[in-house]
Amino acid sequence: MTSRLRLVLRQPDGPLVVASPDADGLQEVDLVAFASHGRLSGRIRLDRARLSDMLNEHDEFQIEGVLATHLPEGRTRVMHEMVIRRSELYLVHAGGPRGDRARRARTVPRGIIVKCGPYLVAGDVHSAPGIDPLRSFRRRQAMVPLTDAIVDFPGPSGRVQEAGEVVVVNRDLADWVRRSEGVAALDVGPALLDRAGT
Repeated sequence: MTSRLRLVLRQPDGPLVVASPDADGLQEVDLVAFASHGRLSGRIRLDRARLSDMLNEHDEFQIEGVLATHLPEGRTRVMHEMVIRRSELYLVHAGGPRGDRARRARTVPRGIIVKCGPYLVAGDVHSAPGIDPLRSFRRRQAMVPLTDAIVDFPGPSGRVQEAGEVVVVNRDLADWVRRSEGVAALDVGPALLDRAGT
């Protein structure tokens, strides 16, 4: 049976900021998802402490009130309702604090770069001490969180880079992944975009 989660997004009236927790303790955050042909954005109240848990627990997402931006052209429109499968989501990131500290195991952040379709992501994957970061990435559930990440994607005026404290990458859609120790930002060029996986 397919598990579908209904997500109701709204478009902010002003600058994108993280709202204070509501009475139930859930925060409203900026949510951005990247699919094959564009960027979906809005604001949402998460139903889990960690975005990656929410994404891994459901196969489909019924999204309402999403602003869709077609890439690289940049055309935008508000879509009142759409259904997207997890297998169609390359990347997702949301504003707000990281997950519950009490649930975190002792890990070491190691830099990697992942290419998913037209998108490049540089960030830290967290693995147990002594475990190769690429091996850790490949053995996780489909949606893998990277911290202190940079997302690079094509826009109407060239390549665009956005920072995200946590960016969740769909491991199943990764074209390639490689280590990036010491890389502070993405150096995007034909050699990197066309590189074969390692």
